Amino acid sequence: MFFYVQGPNNHDLMPLEKIFDRRFVNKTEAIDPSRTIAPKQRHKFSDKHKLSLTANYAYKAVDKLPENGPELFARQVMTTPVVTLTSKMSVEQTLTIFQTTHLRHLPVISSNGKVTGIVSDRDILRYMAGLYGNYLKNPASHKVNDKVEQLMQSPVLTASQQTDVRYIARLFIERRVGAMPIVTDGKLKGIITRSDILHAVMSHYEIELWI
Repeated sequence: MFFYVQGPNNHDLMPLEKIFDRRFVNKTEAIDPSRTIAPKQRHKFSDKHKLSLTANYAYKAVDKLPENGPELFARQVMTTPVVTLTSKMSVEQTLTIFQTTHLRHLPVISSNGKVTGIVSDRDILRYMAGLYGNYLKNPASHKVNDKVEQLMQSPVLTASQQTDVRYIARLFIERRVGAMPIVTDGKLKGIITRSDILHAVMSHYEIELWI
């Protein structure tokens, strides 16, 4: 299972610890009581104690989630073949493809089939509206004959065909990723979108998505 950061001139392995958020809650630890609890007061703490034990059990269960449940790999879920763009295609051509295919993400590939970037429908609408990624106005004029390389997102995060779908689903939530190109040796083999994840859950209802 591998994730890569991929662009026109790079295909770099991305360790899991660098792309996933850390937990917001630390593990529970045993502490020494600051004072002895009187027998008459113990019943007051019984419910809190039960809640603490339940929380501790839950944290331990979360630690084991990646090792439990059936695995579902990217190659089983990905859409293939993939509708793609080249960096030299025009914005007008790209708009036409979005309109005719009703897709929301289109990978950009080089002449040898390697992923160099990705374009979403929102990227192209922002570009045509003259907006930056943070929705601030861009004084530069954008035209329909501009090239895709001027607006594509690059480098792009990709995954191997052997990647566990649960990791991809988690990335979609944590990093607000809308689509994940699936590659072998940098070359595009398929793509996974949020819709593909939803279909996977519906078809493989026993899978546990530990987000």
